[in-house]
Amino acid sequence: MRYKVIKEYNDAPQDPIDVVKDEILEFVEESDPDGDWPNWIYCRGKNKGGWIPKQILEIDGTNVISCENYTAKEHNLIKDEILVSEKELNGWVWGRKESAPDILGWAPLNHLQKL
Repeated sequence: MRYKVIKEYNDAPQDPIDVVKDEILEFVEESDPDGDWPNWIYCRGKNKGGWIPKQILEIDGTNVISCENYTAKEHNLIKDEILVSEKELNGWVWGRKESAPDILGWAPLNHLQKL
């Protein structure tokens, strides 16, 4: 699926969380299930923290276990750029910009329009 950027986005974290399969993290908080970003869990690990999709986590009390490798790398977006998605999850699109096809990252769906 291809998307056109309709609204700039410049909030990509400088140090996005990266986790590997079977990594154990601390559960910190869950996003509002009725808000703009449902199904995200804020997790903390050794020298890292960030939002991870609930669907890839096994929650065990105050601990979570990652069921797959994951990175929270995000794209900064400029209006009219084209993004080619690989998947959509919880209001975000994982993909690459046509102008930078070697770089994968997340982009907020509410800043994009399907082409």
